[in-house]
Amino acid sequence: MKVGLAIGGSLQDVAALARRAEAAGLESVWLAELDHSAFVQAAAAISATSRIGVGTGVALAFPRSPTITAMTAWDLDELSGDRFMLGLGPQVKRVMEARFSVRVERPAPQMREYVQALRAVWAANRGEAVVHQGEIYKITMPTFHGQPRPERRDTPILLAAVGPILSRTCGEVADGLLGHPLASPHYLREAVQPMISIGLERSGRPIGACPITAMAMVSLGDDEAAARRAARIQIAFYATTPSYKPILTMHGRGNLPRDLRRAFVNRDLDRMADLIDDELLDAIAIAGRPDEAPGRLRAWEGAAERVVLGVPWYALDQGRQREAIEAALEFGARVVATARGSRGC
Repeated sequence: MKVGLAIGGSLQDVAALARRAEAAGLESVWLAELDHSAFVQAAAAISATSRIGVGTGVALAFPRSPTITAMTAWDLDELSGDRFMLGLGPQVKRVMEARFSVRVERPAPQMREYVQALRAVWAANRGEAVVHQGEIYKITMPTFHGQPRPERRDTPILLAAVGPILSRTCGEVADGLLGHPLASPHYLREAVQPMISIGLERSGRPIGACPITAMAMVSLGDDEAAARRAARIQIAFYATTPSYKPILTMHGRGNLPRDLRRAFVNRDLDRMADLIDDELLDAIAIAGRPDEAPGRLRAWEGAAERVVLGVPWYALDQGRQREAIEAALEFGARVVATARGSRGC
């Protein structure tokens, strides 16, 4: 199983953390799009490294034209020497409308077509006579017809998915699925993998063409109670969103969002944390003391090809977020070193 790390902070932090992750032997680093552009962060990580994979986890698709995204992805892939992975997500409807002034009524069909449009742009840049004529996107001039670059690959596309429809869409068109930090190994096995398989069958693609990259929530520290509380609050924050209710339902907590939303509206962090019980916490997150954590990663074997270690961020100041990333990096380095030792490397 591949082990990656979600990193963030200032661009200087991103560069430094990417270098350290590469030196520690991690397989990849991943950049989210919250307050900073995922693509600019990816450029900083790529420029600071020479071997490690760099992915966006995730960049938002719909506020951007597919042509702009295709150009940016190819630039980053060239800059990295084919180390870049394009992780794309649809984001929830409320955020798309309130933050980006973009309306999306049918995210799964639009994402499917978005991926097809990306590949049409890349094919045109290689010299193929192609256009994209879809229901949503019509790209009749995908390139300025400069010097063809037939040697260039399609950048790997991973799509973020939680529910069955987008999971099936991933199987149909994507090179991988990016799981959500709220998604447990059990949920990935029982709910996501079967839908990927349906998508693969529908599109006539082989088994294994769309592996899962899981985003595991990791919250470690010598103060076990504080580390676990940070993970509880992050889970509680995510669980206020209706899109993630199926995950809670599978774990027997389908009624939890109602109480969580009330606590969230009242800004009652203590209540939000209290509503996430130990069983649910441990089903989703790796939280507690660093010396007790390594065995917990085994739960993800068979659920995902790659596990990206991500940390809580909601209600944490920048200093505590950096401490959390540092702890996750040290944890990932130990996991990689142990795996190498077991293989006799």
